[in-house]
Formats: sequence, structure tokens, C-alpha cells
Amino acid sequence: MPLPSDALPDYNGPETPVQRSVTVLHVDDDADFCDLVSIYLERESERLEVLTAADVDEALDTLDAVDVDCIVSDYEMPGRDGLEFLETVRERELDVPFILFTGKGSEEIASDAISAGVTDYLQKERGTDQYAVLAHRIENAVEQHYATREVERGFSAIETAREGIAFLDEEGTFRYVNAAYAELYGYDREEMIGKHWEMLYPEDHVQQIHEEILPSVPENDRWSGESVQQRKNGDRLVVDHALTYTDDGTLLCLVQDITEEKEVERTLERERRRFEQFIDAVEVYAIFSLDTEGFVTSWNQGAERLKGYDGEEIIGRHFSVFYPEAKAEIGYPDELLETALAEGSVQDEGWRVRKDGSRFWARVLITAVFDDEGTHQGFLKVTRDTTEQHERVRSPDAPKDLLDYALDVLDDVFYLFDPEGNIVRVGEQATMTGYSREELLSMSPLELFPPEVRPRVESDIERALETGSATTEAPILTKDGETVPFEFRKRRIVDEEGNVYVAGIGRDIRDRRRRERRLKRQLAQFDEFASVLSHDLRTPLSVVRGRLELARDTGETEHLEQAESALDRLDELIEDLASVMREGELVNDVTAVDLGAASRSAWDALETAGATLAVETERTIRADEGALARLLENLLKNAIEHGEGTVTVTVGDLEDGFYVADDGPGIPESERDDVFEIGTSVKEGEHGVGLASVKQLAVAHGWEISVSESEAGGARFEITDVESV
Repeated sequence: MPLPSDALPDYNGPETPVQRSVTVLHVDDDADFCDLVSIYLERESERLEVLTAADVDEALDTLDAVDVDCIVSDYEMPGRDGLEFLETVRERELDVPFILFTGKGSEEIASDAISAGVTDYLQKERGTDQYAVLAHRIENAVEQHYATREVERGFSAIETAREGIAFLDEEGTFRYVNAAYAELYGYDREEMIGKHWEMLYPEDHVQQIHEEILPSVPENDRWSGESVQQRKNGDRLVVDHALTYTDDGTLLCLVQDITEEKEVERTLERERRRFEQFIDAVEVYAIFSLDTEGFVTSWNQGAERLKGYDGEEIIGRHFSVFYPEAKAEIGYPDELLETALAEGSVQDEGWRVRKDGSRFWARVLITAVFDDEGTHQGFLKVTRDTTEQHERVRSPDAPKDLLDYALDVLDDVFYLFDPEGNIVRVGEQATMTGYSREELLSMSPLELFPPEVRPRVESDIERALETGSATTEAPILTKDGETVPFEFRKRRIVDEEGNVYVAGIGRDIRDRRRRERRLKRQLAQFDEFASVLSHDLRTPLSVVRGRLELARDTGETEHLEQAESALDRLDELIEDLASVMREGELVNDVTAVDLGAASRSAWDALETAGATLAVETERTIRADEGALARLLENLLKNAIEHGEGTVTVTVGDLEDGFYVADDGPGIPESERDDVFEIGTSVKEGEHGVGLASVKQLAVAHGWEISVSESEAGGARFEITDVESV
């Protein structure tokens, strides 16, 4: 469907060749005249660049080699005339403007030229004024050509757009709709043109459009939102709807059908509410969610009944509050989250603490939750009180003989296989698999393992029968389909009749795995700490050596005092090392520390030469005094070394912390993300351990550290999330 000319808004278009340069091909069999025209046209307009050809064949060769914006041609030429040339050009689908500039003027030729589709017709005259006219005609023709082409491209985009697009006049009647718009509502386009927009709205929505939506368009320049409309057959639909006015008062309307999306949203919202109602109504299990850091974000009735907190009391608190103090202090709850995040979920059993301080034995499942794009959203935690079962198993009053009781009160799972490999005896702890003792006695041992590890388990049993003992690690598969890592130790035994059995112990090694992971983390931390501390020890050592050398050279005793001060700092660092090795932490004794005094003390411990310290803080912060001193020394030393001795270093306040800035050469933006890594340096020949120490000490305090450019163009280190006193 062609777009009516009055349906288009005003269009200025992008920059056209007329506003830049215009390449013109002038074809005339008079070479002297061609040269003359070229000179005058390029003189008339600096944007015109004129190429010449003596006949049609030469002109066609030029068109094969060069892109031109306009063709100017004589009429009478040898071989083919100007109109035949035009026909050939159009056959090549070259639609650039074509101006017939001829000395043979007649109404017949003019009529033929117009019929043939020339862009313009101009007769050669005496004098030079005609060249100004020709230059103007060329520029106008090219400008119109490119403007028209841009409009056609825009219209083509509108026609083929997947969104529905329509133009309405000031009365609200349709002047144009694209194919997608008409198809959306089930009309032919001819049925919509000239009709009022109210045809697309149910009666109960028309008043809202008049009173709310249309008045807001001129007020805010546009309106966008959702609208309820109806198709030709009466079906309702929901559209994402946008309206705006063009400069000539045309109302531009864009629509996209979102009926299906809204229905899916409504369905999901209904299901979500039903699920939340179901979760909230469950009282046997405590079901609640955690954010990525372990803070409670939802709470059901079962959780309130089991743990004693109502929702307002517990939401926003860390879930470690449910664990005995000893386990919370060693970071056991966070280790469970790490395992769940790494493996998808984690099961756990143990004592938990209610609001009133009472304890209960719990069986827990923690599952990591991810969105559709794989981004970690948090955790879902399901807890059940199994205190009764736990106490019943361990009660000395339970009716069982001494051997059974001894085996059942073990923390490990006892089992006995007969010569055929069947389970003939199993301890009560084996019911942690979710199977009853009766079910276990009727099962093959291999059924308790995932299929992929069964061959290994079977081989291990055979090895115990052959060699007398065997040990292996394999995951138990519970009745609920969860897996729990176990270690199995087996021994071959023979009864009085010579029958061979396998007796063994199965041990839940989840805690051991967690301890191993924690130990690996600690070893990695100690390794990095050793590298950093060795760097930090060199600073006071270098001060001692320098001061002793100065004392020998000058005999001045104040250098010995400075050396003694540096040795005191060495004592502090060694004590830090001992504390870290004892406690496993870089930051231990957190107290109130005067930041300004700590900065001056750190400065006095350094070789400052011509550098200057400006302390612009009176803040007192909570920090480990020794660790803070090391952090400040490294930052100040870094500024002095990179400022080559004449730098001014400022320690000042931030809203939630402090900064250390200098007026030295600064750190290039491309290197700022790497400066805290060990081995990275912003100064040639150094390893950059000092800034790694700074990052390590900041993180150990729970602070954030970043680097940017100072107001003086140097480096600015910002330490945030700092608690002030």
C-alpha cells in the first residue's frame, strides 16, 4: 500500500550529498564546452566536482568506475542521443537525477524528455548566467533525490516493522496503518483508513482514553503504557501502547500485542501466591529463604512454630543465629552455604537453637537458587525437628541387648554383609538414608549408591572378601534422591562354621570435607599472608639499616632513636605474625583508634625525605591498631616512592571511611583494577606486594578499598564501610 503524501510527518532527513560534495557527470561531444561547464560549475559551488565524457560509451565506462550523484547530458550526440542515454542508465537501475542540458531546444524535445523521465530540462543559452542556474538545478535535484530516498527507506521500515504503526489526524481518524497494525486487529487496511480510533476500544475503556491518556500526550510530549483493546471479531487484547505528536499535528501510534505475556504473568502470579500460601501453611517443616549472604528474607508458619521467632523479628537477621555459638563462631553456617552454592544443595544434621535458647536436633536441606540467566539469587532452607527420633535411638532405656545398643549409639553406621553380599545387620544410624531398618535389610547394598559408583563399591566389597580389608569413599544415595559423602571401612570375618562375612563402618564425612576446604582456604591465606608480611618486614628493616648508616657517618644520635623506633615496629609486626598463627586471622583485636594519630605515627616510621603529610581527619574508627598501622605505612610509602620524594600526601574523611591521596604521577586507569594483586606494580622493578598487603588488611577488617585519580592528578585510595566511633 503506497503511503499517502499527506500521511507523512515533516522530514528533514540526514545530511545529504548536497551538504557535502556532489559528483556530477557531464556528457557532451564538444570537449571545449565540457571544460567550460566544469570550470563554471565548480566555481559556482565548491561542493560540485565535475567529471566529463565525450559520448555515451565513455559516460557508461565512467559510471562503471565511479559513483556519481547527478548526470548532466547533451541531447544531440554521435551514436546515441541524450534520451537513449537516459534509457540505458535507467536499465542499469541507476536512479540518480538526470538533467538534459541541450542546445537543441524545441517543445517536442522538451515533451519527449519529460515523458522519458528526465529530472530536469535546461536549454543552453548565451552568457555565463546559465551556469549558475545549472548549478542550482543540480543541487536541488540531488537534495530532492536523497531526501525522497530517505523517506522511502523510512516508509519501507515502517511497512515491514513487526510493531503496529499508525498515523491519525487531529480528529482521531486513521490516515495510515502499516500491515502489522491492521493484522493485529484483524482488519484490512482499507477498512481502517478514515475510521475513528474508538473502533478499536471496548465501550468501557473509551472514556479512560479521552480523560486520562489523550490529554497527557501534548502535556508530556508522549504517553506509553498498556491498553485494553478489541479485535474486529470482538476478542479483547492487551497492547503495549505508545503515542506522540509530530510537528504537523499528526498523532503517531505504536502498538505491540502483549496479551499472551500478560496472561502468563497472571498465571505465574496466581501460582506464586498459591505456592506462598502453601509454604506459609506448612507447619511440620520450617521453610524460609536466605539472600546470597545468608540473611533471612522470608519466613513461614512452620519456621515460626519450630524456632520461636515471628517474621518481623527474624527477617533481615543472619541464619547463623539458629546454630550453637561454638559452630557459629567457626563459620560453620557459612561453610554450608558455600557447599550448597558449589554443589547445588547440602544436607546437614545437628543441634539447632530456638529463640528461647532451647535446643532441638534438626535435619536440614539447603538449596542454592538461581534465576533463568544463571545468576545466584540466594538459598532455600528446609528444616525438620527430628529430636524425638534422635533421642530414641540414643536412649539407654530402649529395649535392645547390649551389643545392639552399643552398635546403634555409634555416630557411624555399622553394617554386616553375608557371603552373598546381602545386608544382614545394620545400625540405627543407617536410617539417615530415609529407609527404615526393615527396608535396608531387604535391599542390596548397591541400591544405596548412585549408578555411576556401584561398580567401584562392588569391587571394594570383593577386595575386602579377598584381602581381608578395604576402604573407599563413595556418596550414599538417600531415599529422597539426595547424596551424602561417606567413607567405608570393611573387614573380613569368619564365623564358627567357616562362613565369610564383611563387617564395616560407614562414616559421614561432610564435616571432614568442610574442614578440609576450610584448611585449604586457611593455607592459601597463610601463604599470601607470608608473602605480604615479608614485604612489610622489609620496610622497618630498611629504616634501621639507613639510620644506622647515617649514625656511623654523622655521629648524630637521633638516627639511633629513629632506628630504635623502627625496631619497635618490627616487634609489633612479629607479634602480629604470632597472633595470626595463633588465631588464623589478620585482624583480631579491634578497638577504637584515632585515625589522625595513627597516620602521623605511620609517617614517622618511614623515610619521608622531602615529602609532606597533611592530616585532615579527627575521626576515631574501629580497627586492629597494628593492622591499621601496616595498611597506612604501605599506602604512605607507596605515595612517597612513586612521588619521587617531593609528594604531598593527604589523609582525609569520607562519609563512611577515609582516603589517602597524593599529588604524584597517579596510576593509569587501565592499571587500577590490577594494582592490588601480588606481583603487580605501577613502578618498574617492583613487585607491588605493598598494595596487595593493603587490600588484604582492608578485607580482613571487612572494609572496601578502591583507587581513583586525586584532585591533584595523583593516586587516591578510598577505604569505605569503616565503622566510626
